Amino acid sequence: MRKIKLIHIIFFLFSFSAFTQVNFTTKLSKNRLGVNERVKVEFSVDKDGDNFIPPKFENFRIVGGPSQSIRNSWVNGKRSFSKTYAYFLSPINKGSFTVGQASIEVDGEIYKTLPVQVTVTSAVDKPTDPNDPNYLADKNIHLVAELSNKNPFLNEAISVTYKLYVSQDTGVNNWRELEAPRYADFWSNNIDIKSLNVQNGTYDGKPYRYVILRKTLLYPQKTGKLKIEPLTLDVSVQVPSNRRDFFGNLISSSVSKTVSAGSSFINVKPLPIDNQPIDYSGAVGDFNFEIKTNKNNLLLDEAFQLSLIVSGSGNFNLFEDPRITLPNSLEIYEPEKTSNISIRVSGMKGKVNNEYTVVPNRPGKYIIPKTKFSYFNTELGDYKTIYSDPIYIDVEGNFKESDQGQNDLNKIKLAQNQFSSFKTKTKFSKINKEIFFNSSQYWILFITPFIICIIILLITRIINNYKSRKIDQLEFSKKIVYKLLDESKLFIGEKEKFYESIDKAMTTYLKAKLKLKNSDFKIIEINDKLETMGVDKSTIDLLVKVLKNCQLARYTPLNIDEMSDDYEKSRLFIEKAEKIK
Repeated sequence: MRKIKLIHIIFFLFSFSAFTQVNFTTKLSKNRLGVNERVKVEFSVDKDGDNFIPPKFENFRIVGGPSQSIRNSWVNGKRSFSKTYAYFLSPINKGSFTVGQASIEVDGEIYKTLPVQVTVTSAVDKPTDPNDPNYLADKNIHLVAELSNKNPFLNEAISVTYKLYVSQDTGVNNWRELEAPRYADFWSNNIDIKSLNVQNGTYDGKPYRYVILRKTLLYPQKTGKLKIEPLTLDVSVQVPSNRRDFFGNLISSSVSKTVSAGSSFINVKPLPIDNQPIDYSGAVGDFNFEIKTNKNNLLLDEAFQLSLIVSGSGNFNLFEDPRITLPNSLEIYEPEKTSNISIRVSGMKGKVNNEYTVVPNRPGKYIIPKTKFSYFNTELGDYKTIYSDPIYIDVEGNFKESDQGQNDLNKIKLAQNQFSSFKTKTKFSKINKEIFFNSSQYWILFITPFIICIIILLITRIINNYKSRKIDQLEFSKKIVYKLLDESKLFIGEKEKFYESIDKAMTTYLKAKLKLKNSDFKIIEINDKLETMGVDKSTIDLLVKVLKNCQLARYTPLNIDEMSDDYEKSRLFIEKAEKIK
């Protein structure tokens, strides 16, 4: 009898422990895939938990996610619950790899998944099914790098423009950079694109829409065949399907696609050695050169400014500035360099001014000799030397040979009675206390400190009120921002209302946080102010991506996942920005 009861108790405890056990598992869409394919990884838990930590995903690149979904249902009075975190991974190399352990906290306890194995093989041929969304995405979206010149001279300006082409019946929700192009053998400068404008064009002879994502100005620093590393993007694509909804409209499918512009190569020609001037300093382009002075007539020991100005278009800052040689009687100091250069797709344009301060030591007439400046003209394919006009300086004054090295003659001899005009003795008189007390001077000296204290208190209170008013205004703006964010969360699924609310929230926050006017509300200005405040680049990138999506929302279809992602990015940016005072 006792044995039966003991067996019942053990069975009851085992059943109870099994009932309360938390299941936290990893599920792969496939365990074997090609290096050009993707795998979906899902981490599912059957209890509500927090503080989910994914594995590091070594040897894989995250191209989608994390996305979170919750399923809660009741069947025959029995509750079924699951929370799932999903990632899309793209393998980097071939081989056998492990997806590590993820962890989550449930009721104060930490649970971990078991590691799973994935085998990555060589690239596989993708099916050519016209109804397959992945096949349609491959055919309808292309990333292209356009080079302005594939055979430049050394230090000649070229530009590379990255365009994303999308067919007329295909939409793009969002994209993110997986690999940025590297320019190891170039001087490079990214040209800011203020707004992304969708334009019409052709690709492979067919009509496409395209958007310019990036422009970069390059100056090759080596000769020979040079490689430009590719730009690689992960793009969320909306492709049409043959299915229709209840109202007969075509249903679009959303797929993620990795697109690459591919490596580009250019052949850089060396500058010719024949006819190269002796004083050539590396300038390539089309330049003007002149020398100016602010004075032509001056007195001895009076300074004048001499400006050597190089203007035009070319590789500014990549060649040595011209120098000038003056007579020994003109003392010259190190120049102050000022640059006014704009960077465009066609190259750098503007002028550089080296301003010298010159002081004459002797009177007379001086000639600032004509000075030459040599550069290589890419259109002519030859060197060109230009000269400045000579300048005449007239210095007036008397010069004495004894003035040099005769410091002792310049010393001032002090006379013995030089202070005789000043009184050197003081006569003191006694103060009549009865007269001073209760006098007007007495009361002025007595009351003045109190008045000063009152004034200081009033000024301090005014300043504090002003500061508190500013803080109140900032806090009021924050309340509006959070209210708009909460509203935008309700609009997820309604593209226009959602992005209108997100845009209004971010605009209100940035104007209040950065004290921006409407005229200053530009991505460049916002980026500079955030960097000055100490906001890290990853946080700024969150903001830029959200603002760009707000601009693109009018042109492209967007799904609920992308809207949810933009909502989380907006809230995360504000949280990180608020931590920086």
